[in-house]
Amino acid sequence: MQKTLLVYNIFSSGINASVINKILKVLYKKGFIVDKIETSGIGEATEKIKNYLSIQKSKDEHLFMVIAVGGDGIINEAINALAYTKIPLGIIPRGTGNVFAKDRRIPFSIKRSVEIFKNKNIKEIDLGLVNDTKYYLMMCSCGFDVKAISNINPGLKKKFKILAYIYHGIAAFFTYKPVELILKVPDENILCKGYFCIVSNVRSYGFPMAQIAPEASINDGLLDICVFINKSKISFIANILAIFVKMHINFKNVFYMKTPNEIIIEHDITNNLKENKKSIPLVQIDGDVYCNLPVKIKVSKKALKIFLP
Repeated sequence: MQKTLLVYNIFSSGINASVINKILKVLYKKGFIVDKIETSGIGEATEKIKNYLSIQKSKDEHLFMVIAVGGDGIINEAINALAYTKIPLGIIPRGTGNVFAKDRRIPFSIKRSVEIFKNKNIKEIDLGLVNDTKYYLMMCSCGFDVKAISNINPGLKKKFKILAYIYHGIAAFFTYKPVELILKVPDENILCKGYFCIVSNVRSYGFPMAQIAPEASINDGLLDICVFINKSKISFIANILAIFVKMHINFKNVFYMKTPNEIIIEHDITNNLKENKKSIPLVQIDGDVYCNLPVKIKVSKKALKIFLP
């Protein structure tokens, strides 16, 4: 009998009491003993998982795994509780974008995703770490995409799912005013300026075909950096289209590199100090807005145990 913790946000897209009951039936048939943590807001899951693990430790009880039911948001909250523990994470995709599940080909069928929860499928993977406080599984970025994400209404996101992202992405394209960013990799004497920057741990962004970091790997001890240098809309469109054929990394107006070293992203305020202080760019982590610039990003090697096909 394998004791398991099931974690989900009841207000998340694709989750309701019926879905949770179906998942529990499948797990019970497989011999799992299940405890549940139900959340209703962003940020709750990490602390609740940590508290649960602390209680389990005090009772000297063994937990086989934690299962995150939902999308990239709840997965991110789970990894921030499980990083550098011996407890592996399992995923049952039920969110809006499900970027990581699509990237790693995790089945959306409940029965098929549960079939992955076997010891032979446990992998050790890298995580990104922002400002020494927040882990991420996929990417950390700053620029146009954060503008779109920050405008999404949670209600519309749940109702219209991926269409909400597309709508706000188009709206942001016409309204967003590019702000110059400064990328630094001090240990390698790298300095680059641009208007969109992503530091990725996975290949795709949003869709499996949109491989913005085509050389990325979750277990190579490196993070992949991609910077769009030009701010013109035509250049941006060309770069986005090239992502789908993995040609953008060869463009002169795109900076791409892999590094094991610390990465710094800052806001260039030299041109107009007063204006830029009022519009310090936001940073997103795994699809949710996290903080403002500046940020320091590191790779945390083999930080997470996870069930993957």
